[in-house]
Amino acid sequence: MVVLAISAILTALAAPTMRNLIESNSVSDSVESLMGSISLARAEAIKRGVTVTICASEAAKTGVVACGNSDAWSVGWLVFVDYSNDGSLAATDTVLRVQGSFEKNGSISNSKSYLSFKPTGTIGAVASGTFAFAPASASKPPNENEIVKVICSSSGGRVRVVAGTGCSS
Repeated sequence: MVVLAISAILTALAAPTMRNLIESNSVSDSVESLMGSISLARAEAIKRGVTVTICASEAAKTGVVACGNSDAWSVGWLVFVDYSNDGSLAATDTVLRVQGSFEKNGSISNSKSYLSFKPTGTIGAVASGTFAFAPASASKPPNENEIVKVICSSSGGRVRVVAGTGCSS
């Protein structure tokens, strides 16, 4: 009985920690995937000498390769060569990556529906953006700010990840 009582106590203590670990890993997975796509977009813009854009899109889910009008990036995104330099996917543009949904991992939000890189590697006409990642669980852990991550981008093309809820200079 004593062994069962002790194991029950230890299990009760470990469960919240395990949930935080799973949520933290889910958010980190989303962050790394978007950072990879941002790095790809910037590198391709410099290499090809044209504008490359990332836009929120449900293309992997619906099969319709088009940019969405939403700022909810957790549904997925596209990376494409934006020959028309307007932030929307045209028939003549080249799709470089289609990323599927991360909705099960939590939310990814940005105030803009796309992010463009100029051939110089700087961010295009749409000003610098901030991508906020939050865990999926309805009951937020006490140390949620340790799980929440933000991708901060500057107009110069610099992109970095910070823990917490905002970008500081």
